[in-house]
Amino acid sequence: MRPLTIFFSTLSLLLSLSLTHAQTLENYLKIAEENNPEIQAFELNYRLAQEKIEASTSLSNLDLGFGYFVSEPETRTGAQKSRFAVTQMLPWFGTLSARKRYATSLVESEFISFSIAKRKLALSVAQSYYLLYGLQAKSHVIDEQIRWIGVNKELLLKAVEAGTSSLSELLRLEVQLNDLKQQKLTIDQQLTAETKAFYNLLNTDGSPELVIVQELPLPFIDLPETPDFSAHPELLKFDSWYVSITEAEELNQKDKRPNLALGMDYITVQERLDQSFEDNGKDIFMPRLSLSIPVFSKKYTSASVQNNIKKEQIEAKKDQRLNDLENLYARALAQLNAARLGFELQGESLEHLHETEMLYRTRYMAGNIDFETLLDVQELRLNVQMRRIEATVQCYQQYALINYLINP
Repeated sequence: MRPLTIFFSTLSLLLSLSLTHAQTLENYLKIAEENNPEIQAFELNYRLAQEKIEASTSLSNLDLGFGYFVSEPETRTGAQKSRFAVTQMLPWFGTLSARKRYATSLVESEFISFSIAKRKLALSVAQSYYLLYGLQAKSHVIDEQIRWIGVNKELLLKAVEAGTSSLSELLRLEVQLNDLKQQKLTIDQQLTAETKAFYNLLNTDGSPELVIVQELPLPFIDLPETPDFSAHPELLKFDSWYVSITEAEELNQKDKRPNLALGMDYITVQERLDQSFEDNGKDIFMPRLSLSIPVFSKKYTSASVQNNIKKEQIEAKKDQRLNDLENLYARALAQLNAARLGFELQGESLEHLHETEMLYRTRYMAGNIDFETLLDVQELRLNVQMRRIEATVQCYQQYALINYLINP
């Protein structure tokens, strides 16, 4: 199972979402994983690092040489005519395996970076989806309020004609209607912009059709106060860097050793015509073994010092990132608890407002209160509905962030 699929499965379980919602969001996550250019770039980096493993074990170029004696040196067996040379430089024993281990450690680092990028993309897609839900839900609430005003406007006009209501009440109703239309326009523009951003995360040209769930039941899940972040990929990445530096130091120690060179010289000899003996004109074959000794080793010593400094730097950055993750979790948990409390309280307020609205409507029809009182209740109800939607979105976005932080 791919890392993003694992992430979403955990997210679906954590949030206890409805089946339709889970399937819809999971589809968008899969599309984003397949199409997002940043994910594709990380995947290419990972594949590139894998290819470097094979390149790390290759030897240096084979040196071939040819020489022709313009002034032929005369030897006992004849004049030397030409020379052929072959030389292969070999690293010190264990150097190739050290290079391979170093290249493999870099692959592990790239894989963790690849996994982190997928997790962050999944978080961005989920949070954008919940924001779209909130905008759509607010738009529906405003539509209901506009319909309510449309229905009651007819009643108010009749009451004004009958002299039981004033024109100021009708004017306020018109002002509130215009204000709702302005809010509706603003939300529609935000919805258009966020939809564009959502499709950019998917890296698709407006497809597939955007389907947002109509209702998100708010889950209540007990979360730990101090979770264990040791297995979080962002911290594991520092561990992989530390291993890479360790392997780099091992390779540096191998590079300090001499390099071996195996070679062979072949010299052609011209046969002497003035004499006749057993080795007359016999070509010369000469195997060679040489060493390349790094006498000036300051660069290797400096590399060792730099590697030790890098290790200390990685440990410091890891500690700092751990603190950042703990702070992010603490803030997310606090915002989640505040949003859940707000959701509960606003739900209670909506129940009371519904009862109050029914009572005031009865009194208005009986002529005991004016229309502005009924309008005040309806306006307050709209504000509470808006805050409850915002609390729902806040809860789901914080759940998604917490899932990113505590699930490895």
